[in-house]
Amino acid sequence: MTFLGLALCVGILGFAAVSALASLALRPVIRSAVPYSRTGGLFALRYTPTILAVVFTGFIVLPAFVQLEPRRSGERIGVLMIALAAASLLALLAGPLRGLRSALVTARLTRRWRSGAAPILLPGLPVPAFAIDEEFPLVALVGILRPRIYVARPVLMHCTASEMAAIVAHETAHYRRRDNLKRLLLCSCPDFLAFSATSRDLERAWSERCDRAADDDAARRGSRLDLAAALVKVARAFKAPAPAGGLFAAFSRGDDIASRVRRLLREAPASPGARWADRLLLILLLGAMLVGFVLGRGPEVRFGVYSMAESVVRLLQ
Repeated sequence: MTFLGLALCVGILGFAAVSALASLALRPVIRSAVPYSRTGGLFALRYTPTILAVVFTGFIVLPAFVQLEPRRSGERIGVLMIALAAASLLALLAGPLRGLRSALVTARLTRRWRSGAAPILLPGLPVPAFAIDEEFPLVALVGILRPRIYVARPVLMHCTASEMAAIVAHETAHYRRRDNLKRLLLCSCPDFLAFSATSRDLERAWSERCDRAADDDAARRGSRLDLAAALVKVARAFKAPAPAGGLFAAFSRGDDIASRVRRLLREAPASPGARWADRLLLILLLGAMLVGFVLGRGPEVRFGVYSMAESVVRLLQ
């Protein structure tokens, strides 16, 4: 049991150390890449510290410790080591707990909307739709396993059939791209970047890129003018703040409507720089995993990592 406890503490501390160092090192990289990256690149950036920590811990730290640590070394798990590992684990769990809290907020909102919802038929929509009494002109795709769309009655009253078709195409794009699942994963990331403003900026940029990607998909299937007109009508109907904290893809939360309308009207193409940034990020991630795997197989590297882990264990006894 002592050996397993030591291995567990070493694994947690190794994961936390790599995550913290990678989060600190990547902050300037993320700030530089945010203006040029699309949703895929931003998602990869957000999970890079976690992936590096998994690779380093799983391929190097734990294999080295398990292979070289004697099963009956006589070492004990010090109180300081347990406290530090527990504190690191709690810090890493802050992201998943944040995701759970957002999921609970969404479930509470959904129960409120469902209480007065009436089924409606929206042509071309692949999921059930419901009309709700909501002051904010909401059109929201809610749920991951069994998604549903909730439409505020003011939107149904003010938008024409072609504008509603454009809105349906926008929400269908969110559904096909599984944006609700990605949103949950983004806010649940277990790393130390979650405690910085960089993480919030990245998540905000990802949400904006998601809406733009859904706009582009809807425009390809219909009229850019209808989608732009729907955005303008929804913006003019704001009489209450948008529901906050939920994990749902909304047609508009009122954050970036003006720039989205201008973008639709000028038919802005996707930036080639964004595509190259995404590819570069993917290459870097795959390269990091490959380097971690290769280094982890080297006996010198394993012995060096084990010696470092052993020094930490003795220091914390």
